[in-house]
Amino acid sequence: METRRLRWDDLPITVRTAVQERTGPVLGAQAMTSGNNNALAARLHTASGEIFVKGLPRSHPQIRAQQWEADLGVKVAPIGPRLLWDVEAGGWSLLGFEYIAGRQASYAPGSPDLLLLAQTLTELGERPLPAVALEPVEWRWAEHVDDPADLERFAGDTLVHTDLNPANVLITKKRSHLVDWAWAGRGAVWLDAALAVIWLLTSELHTPASAEAWAATMPAWHQAPARSLDVFAAANAAKWSEIAEHEEWAQGLCHAARLWAAHRSR
Repeated sequence: METRRLRWDDLPITVRTAVQERTGPVLGAQAMTSGNNNALAARLHTASGEIFVKGLPRSHPQIRAQQWEADLGVKVAPIGPRLLWDVEAGGWSLLGFEYIAGRQASYAPGSPDLLLLAQTLTELGERPLPAVALEPVEWRWAEHVDDPADLERFAGDTLVHTDLNPANVLITKKRSHLVDWAWAGRGAVWLDAALAVIWLLTSELHTPASAEAWAATMPAWHQAPARSLDVFAAANAAKWSEIAEHEEWAQGLCHAARLWAAHRSR
């Protein structure tokens, strides 16, 4: 669901005041242009440093996902940004995170960013499942598998991010960081690697074989039975084909998912 993006100055004064009780005076604000899940996403300049703030009205349908993100924010650092505070005021819920001064990842073949991403996904897969109420993600494909029993192939007890759009992967001098955890859940250890294959193909710079070769650098990829990857590729092709019928922004993902499914079905 796309959400209309507001600027910091558009927020009610009661909301801005509640935030500044945590941050001190806000000296400037820069709206973020990527992402569409939050009504507010901004980089705040304060006397004590920079903070990333995101938020939604309490009545928004995605407010539950934002609460999951808040719960995870104290668990996922340094893979993700650390949650500094959460504020509820004036009918709004806002989260304040440490600001990661990184650039968006490049998914081009041979990019060193891909090595950093593989390392980060491996680190995430090796972490114990945090004590947070996480949705089992396999149900996201319930309408797109021929045999409902196949959903168990996607199930597991690993924290998975699931939204590896390159805008959600920030590169710093030391590592890659995953941001925007609103779609995180509990699933098979190999799911993020498989979903990343689709994103690599969306760049139109990879072949299915080269994208899978990158995924194979991660131990988790080798825990996926070939049949599970076949079923997962087909389910994503069906899912993104359905979404793309109504959403222009999904055309690239639809093409990529179909390309991967065709490769897996040979």
